[in-house]
Amino acid sequence: MTSKPIRHRLTLLLIALLLLINLIPLSGCRSPSETTGTGTTSHPTTTAGTTTTTATPESTEPTEPTPVPSTTQPDPVWINPLTGLALARQEAVDQRPIALMINNHRKAVPQIGIGRADLLFEMLVEGGITRQMAVFADVMAIPEIGSIRSARHDYIELAAGLDAILVHVGGSKLASEQFRKQKIEHIDLHVFEKAYWRDPDWKSNRGYEHSVKTTGERLADALTPGRFRTELRDDQGTAFQFRPTDAFQPAGTTPATAVRVPYSDHTVATFTYDPVDQVYSKGQFGRDQIDLASDRPLRFTNIFLVVTRVVVLPGSVLKDAALESGKGYYISGGGCQAISWRKGQTRDKLIFYDEHGDELMVNAGKSYIGIVPTYAKITFED
Repeated sequence: MTSKPIRHRLTLLLIALLLLINLIPLSGCRSPSETTGTGTTSHPTTTAGTTTTTATPESTEPTEPTPVPSTTQPDPVWINPLTGLALARQEAVDQRPIALMINNHRKAVPQIGIGRADLLFEMLVEGGITRQMAVFADVMAIPEIGSIRSARHDYIELAAGLDAILVHVGGSKLASEQFRKQKIEHIDLHVFEKAYWRDPDWKSNRGYEHSVKTTGERLADALTPGRFRTELRDDQGTAFQFRPTDAFQPAGTTPATAVRVPYSDHTVATFTYDPVDQVYSKGQFGRDQIDLASDRPLRFTNIFLVVTRVVVLPGSVLKDAALESGKGYYISGGGCQAISWRKGQTRDKLIFYDEHGDELMVNAGKSYIGIVPTYAKITFED
């Protein structure tokens, strides 16, 4: 027979054992199927027949303090109104572009610096010879550039439509009269002698009239306060309606990887598409049109061909282009589409429209604009 003290001790031992068993779940342990690491609870989700466990925080231990958001803001993007790309300098925002008359005579090529331009215009000026106009949104982005030649009245119209200040060396009688009558601001390098120089090698080998060069720094010195309005007109806007830079699209379904634009028997512009870089390389005189600064062809994302009436002015050798409105082509991304365009008065913008009559959406990048006679036989090839 068991004594009472022994039975009492056995009873106490049994009670203690039961209490110990009941306390085990309070330790926080869970089976591997219920946990995924310390302090987390699994939430299975099934995707394509596979179960994936995602961990969610459950621990009540102190956590790291929430980081205070940085007060440093990313650099703002200043949009170039001529390309839709970023401007390098904030100081160039809302400043008037600079347009330079570029010599394109056979004796004057290759040019230097024009491959850096945001826009390049080309049209016939006399006989079968074209002249070009290189336009920069930022005067300080203009490198050593040349050769600079005289102004022509049609280029005054195109520069004024961009609210640009035209840089030239002299000009035709008609251009000089237009500057005066319409009170158009311009930089004639004959007047601003410190803003240019004549390259001695070019003067010796190309000719006196093919030797004028300038730089953005020299032109900036000429833009003295009070002499020029340097800020863009409030209603000027961008040169085109640009697509976002990540929304590049071919211009149309008509293949245009090789384009030939015969301004005359003397001057034929060609464009060859590079699908890797999505740009066109320009050629003329049977070879690439090279920029001596880079020794590379001029390259453009967009090509606009403004087809219009071009005639010889009565009693003159100079050409005159009708710049009111008409038809043309937009070429980009290896494709082409028919467009219409309108300009109008001297200071009116040149605006392009699609087949529905809406303002044309354009890929961001550098552009070439050719003013092409209606009689020119433009060809497109795949």
